Amino acid sequence: MPVPILLAGVPTPITFPFLHPLSPPSHPMQTTLRDAGATERELEVEAPAEELEDDLQQALQAQQKQADMKGFRKGKVPLSLIKKMYGQQLGLQVAQRAVQEAFEQEVEENEDAPDVLGRPEITELDYEPESDLHAVVRFGVRPEIELKDLSGEELPKLVPEVSAEDVEREELSLRKSEATLLPTDEAAGETDYIVFDLQELDTDSGTPIVGNKEEEQELFLDSPQVEGNPMLEALKDAVAGAHAGESVQFTIGHGQAHGGGGEHAHRFEVTLKDVKKRELPELTDEFVRDATDGEFESVEDFRAQIRERLAEAWQQRADEALQREIVQRMRELHPASVPPDVVETFLDSFVEDVKRRNDDELPEDFDETVFREKNRSEAQEQAHWMLLRDEVVDAYDLEATDADIDAFFEKQAAQTPELEADQLKRFYESQEEAMDQVRQQVLSEKVFDTLEEQFQINEKDRETFEQEMKARQPAAPTAEGAAPPEEADSGEDSPLIVT
Repeated sequence: MPVPILLAGVPTPITFPFLHPLSPPSHPMQTTLRDAGATERELEVEAPAEELEDDLQQALQAQQKQADMKGFRKGKVPLSLIKKMYGQQLGLQVAQRAVQEAFEQEVEENEDAPDVLGRPEITELDYEPESDLHAVVRFGVRPEIELKDLSGEELPKLVPEVSAEDVEREELSLRKSEATLLPTDEAAGETDYIVFDLQELDTDSGTPIVGNKEEEQELFLDSPQVEGNPMLEALKDAVAGAHAGESVQFTIGHGQAHGGGGEHAHRFEVTLKDVKKRELPELTDEFVRDATDGEFESVEDFRAQIRERLAEAWQQRADEALQREIVQRMRELHPASVPPDVVETFLDSFVEDVKRRNDDELPEDFDETVFREKNRSEAQEQAHWMLLRDEVVDAYDLEATDADIDAFFEKQAAQTPELEADQLKRFYESQEEAMDQVRQQVLSEKVFDTLEEQFQINEKDRETFEQEMKARQPAAPTAEGAAPPEEADSGEDSPLIVT
């Protein structure tokens, strides 16, 4: 299918609703292909006026048949008047179409021409009816990438094992979710539930800042959300040992409060309104059945299935961690220039993602220019990986076969017992875009499997792997404001049962 060419400054592809194919040229158009950067080319197109004359006349006559003008019967408007009114516009369409066909012949149908990436754009178009045509088409090309021998490249791979402590953590999580909260006169402890007011104070005078007060806030002091949150960690430390009705103060740095730099600090006063302690239920068969609505029949059943689910969850984390390592190392080993238009295409997808998560509308205060600049580096990296992925697909002759697709739906159906694999497949096949995403996902899995076989994989236990990951620079974030990827592995896996 021909790649539609865009006219610079015009967002929609060229269309020709009533023009016939160009007449065979009496004098071939002159074309020149030249470099315009590491990953861009320019096609210069020149044609004498007489070469386009027949097509311009066809366009004028077609417009004449459609013209409905006061004082003339439909289709009877003089051709000279049609030319005066529509000649410029029709001439532009004829010229654009000529450029499109020249591009198809010289680039798309030419086996020796570079592989086009992105959307070609007419950056220059000089044509007036009855004058010569001169145009320039600028387009991105796929960079030449030679895949390196990866056999000497080492990558760490997490080999997770579910420990007794992991299962115990799930048991405790279930018991906490069903715990009874009991009022207490004792001081707040590190696992207690508190209700509090939080008032920001002037750092120097200690005077309450009007409008900066949060009331009736609730928090379990051992909640996972506390760890790693400087504000909540400071609050937890401050209330330790305090009783209901008492107020305590704490101060945190500006960077801790806002996630940025700065020398000044923020001062807060916490007033404890209530303190309650958990009374945990005993872990019995009856409790497990009631707390899980019959999902598990006994404590042993709970432990066995939770161990299995934890193993699956950890394996998924391990696979995702290895894939991130593969992508990062492949980019490091294969530096390549990316066509600017391809980067823009990824940025377009980031913007569309923001729209999808906001009822198909951009937020009122959304600054797209700023957003695109903040996320340009991420778009560059994703585009770079796309080029490398395509290179691996070609080098190893990978494809998503019918058997691969069937296996994908069998796996999905196993996770959704209410649907059969055939039902899922028919549903996706009814949506072309969704089915294409499945094919790309399957193909990506084959790319990662193939590359894993090429690298030298060093298996690591969980403790060693986590220590190595913490010692390394954190991975670059995803598009700011766009949907985030799966969280990277952390030292403490989140419980499958949320309290």
